Amino acid sequence: MSEYGYIPEAPEQSFGNNKGIFNPKDIYDLTRADKYTNYGQLELIETVEIDNTINFYDFDNLGNYNVHFVTANNLKVSSTTAQNLDIRFKVGGEQVFASYQFAQQLGNSAGTFSESKSTSFSQAVWLPNLDNETNASANGYCYIYNAIDSSKFTFTTFHTVVKQDVHTPRFTFGSNVYAVASECSGFRFFNAVDGNLSSGSISLYGIRYS
Repeated sequence: MSEYGYIPEAPEQSFGNNKGIFNPKDIYDLTRADKYTNYGQLELIETVEIDNTINFYDFDNLGNYNVHFVTANNLKVSSTTAQNLDIRFKVGGEQVFASYQFAQQLGNSAGTFSESKSTSFSQAVWLPNLDNETNASANGYCYIYNAIDSSKFTFTTFHTVVKQDVHTPRFTFGSNVYAVASECSGFRFFNAVDGNLSSGSISLYGIRYS
């Protein structure tokens, strides 16, 4: 009996073109061989572990993904005053400092809410209120759309949560647009206020559709 239960031989399997009835082991083996179709799956591109030596991290490998997913896990900065982790898109290897627009909603567990917005900003906003207070932790995720498509604007949506002992839990959600149709060559995640990023991790994934 041939691979995947076919007699005398199995048809060629590839992502987007699977034939047959598969048991769990077949699916596992095909997935490991990058031959099993699972549209929308997350594929890790890179993770950086923050080490308190710099205030930014570049991700210059975007792969062939039209949708990217970014996570920030247990981030802290070197300062005890609030900092922001923001994003700049890179075009032709260089950061872009204009043509961003954003809107975000901010709130906390005490029931206080506010909003901020801009139609002309120098970066894409993401994760506010990072600091180094007791038990401080900032976490969030961000979807980035159309970054490698030169015919479309690049959009993001995001959600974040921050907690430390001296404040009630706080959250944000919102969106950005880089309002220029161009192909991005990378993303820079940086402390937009002052000082180094001190600990935590940032991971970039691609979401596979083809």
